[in-house]
Amino acid sequence: MKFLNNEKYILNIIKYGAIVAVVLFSLIITNIFIKQKKQDLDTDIQTLQNNYLNQNKIIIKKEIYNIIDLINDEIEKSEESLKESIKKKVYEAYRVASILYEGESSDLNGTGHHHSKEHILNTIKRALTGMSYNNARGYFFMDDINGVKILQPFNKAFEGKNMMEFEDANGYKFVKKISQTIKEKTEAYDKYYWYKPNDKTKVYEKISFYKYFAPYNAVIGTGAYVVDFEQELKKKILNWIKKIRYGDNGYIFIYDKNGVCLSHIVEENIGKNRINIQDKNGNYPIKDVLTFAKEKKEGYINYLSTYNNNMKSSNKIAYVKLFEKWDWIIGTGFYLDGLDKNIQQKEKELIKNNELVINKILNISIVVTVFLIAISFYVSSIISKRFTSYQKNIQEEINKTIEKEKLLVQQSKMAVMGEMIGNIAHQWKQPLSLISMSNTLVKLNKEHKGLNTKKEINEAIENIDNAIIHLSTTIDDFRNFFDPHKKKTLFSTQSIFEKTFKLIDSEFKTSNIEIIKNIDDVKISGYQNELLQVLINIIKNAKDEFLKKETNKKQFLFIDAYKEDDYVYIKIRDNVGGIPEDIINDIFTPYFTTKEDSDGTGIGLYMSRQIIENMDGKLEASNVEFEYENQQYKGAQFQITLPINSKI
Repeated sequence: MKFLNNEKYILNIIKYGAIVAVVLFSLIITNIFIKQKKQDLDTDIQTLQNNYLNQNKIIIKKEIYNIIDLINDEIEKSEESLKESIKKKVYEAYRVASILYEGESSDLNGTGHHHSKEHILNTIKRALTGMSYNNARGYFFMDDINGVKILQPFNKAFEGKNMMEFEDANGYKFVKKISQTIKEKTEAYDKYYWYKPNDKTKVYEKISFYKYFAPYNAVIGTGAYVVDFEQELKKKILNWIKKIRYGDNGYIFIYDKNGVCLSHIVEENIGKNRINIQDKNGNYPIKDVLTFAKEKKEGYINYLSTYNNNMKSSNKIAYVKLFEKWDWIIGTGFYLDGLDKNIQQKEKELIKNNELVINKILNISIVVTVFLIAISFYVSSIISKRFTSYQKNIQEEINKTIEKEKLLVQQSKMAVMGEMIGNIAHQWKQPLSLISMSNTLVKLNKEHKGLNTKKEINEAIENIDNAIIHLSTTIDDFRNFFDPHKKKTLFSTQSIFEKTFKLIDSEFKTSNIEIIKNIDDVKISGYQNELLQVLINIIKNAKDEFLKKETNKKQFLFIDAYKEDDYVYIKIRDNVGGIPEDIINDIFTPYFTTKEDSDGTGIGLYMSRQIIENMDGKLEASNVEFEYENQQYKGAQFQITLPINSKI
């Protein structure tokens, strides 16, 4: 507030603050532009490097993917050829089995003897066992629809066993595919892992073909191990890969996982294990490439390589990819020698252009700064004049608002003053009557001595004294209520309600309203008279609502006060029926009233909320339904929430 009230300080800020801001802004913007141009220079150089690198990276990556595609095409062609081969083998075995079955079961020899199906099956099994091929690497097998192995010539232990749930090394239950082929009475290819006839310790990838054999509701099948035909295929592929060239020094290199070179531009490297080859820095580039490929599967790697008959070393970026099917690491790369010359020439051009641009920025910045200073000085002068005018208007409005608030407070107290005077008169009736009677007794004893005892006369005089004290106390209570001076005091919830009911007690003596109190003794630091006014407003409003409802039903006013955490909660609830929903949001609005014109001012609840909020609290109204003495009621509830230690 002191800062805001310092008008000269504020006006100086308005006049000169804008100028200072413009100068600082111009300096900052100029500095930003200069830094930006330097960053642009660095960015352009970096872009040049990146373009060179990215273009070559794209080329080498594309080369590797082309090689991989070519290898996969060759594998696919070879697999198709292999599939066609085993399919022909199965068809041949099927034809033999069919001839044997038809011959044995129809007595073609005319012997009059028909063999059993089991005998015929054994004959077929012997025939198919003898039809092994590829130096006994290839053989025929038979399975029935339930997954039982009928024929397994090189592993008789499997015959007669149910293999339906059997899994290969990858968890594939391939026998179920065989069963499905039988159910569909068709033929199918499949891939799985199985034992080789000469190696029962390891499983190998196998391509198989099954054909449905109706007489035994089974399949006849055979397969070929991929590893057997891949060796010849690898030799063929490596032979044409080592001849591939692109660009100036582009070639493809291939290593196995152990570091043996399979393909290279240098013929003498092929077949050697080069994993321990070191560069001039003592690093192991081949080992690093292999480790990278095993871990990352594919990607770019930077290392030091030699070329030109191993006489010159240069940094090289290679793209390598692990061909997992054969455990090959395939790669190619490019050298970074060509990058340095291009960058040096481009860097000179960029630095020269950058200096010219920075000089232009500085000149423009000076001109713009001078222009903005002139404008800001002119604008600040106008703002300064308007500020002075607005300040006067604001102060006038503040004064008017303060006067209105004072008037509202006075109106609020005056609104209850008439009723308070009536309460004073009512509370004085009994003590005045007692004074009159006691005075009459003393007067009669003065005129007629001995009419009353001395004790009775003394009691009469004491009654007069007590009545006078009561009259004085009553006046003090009402005077304190209307005391305009705010004093922050420490008081309790019980004491504030005692004072409240002293002031309005007479209004409730003749009513049929039963007040149920549940008031904890909680200490509050705040303005007692202000809170007293709020409580009187709320309780009197509840009494007025009871009077509106002419009913024989019981009328209750519930008052609760309790502490929770660092707050005191005061709830005043009636059973009149509640506030109409269409006006409940308006009851705290100034001059809003539901009473007759002569009975209500409409400022009581408004001022009550203002008082509570000035004490850092809240005043809320709501309609509630509740049960009391086994009866359901509905009424309005006003809740006051106050901090125990008010900041006001």
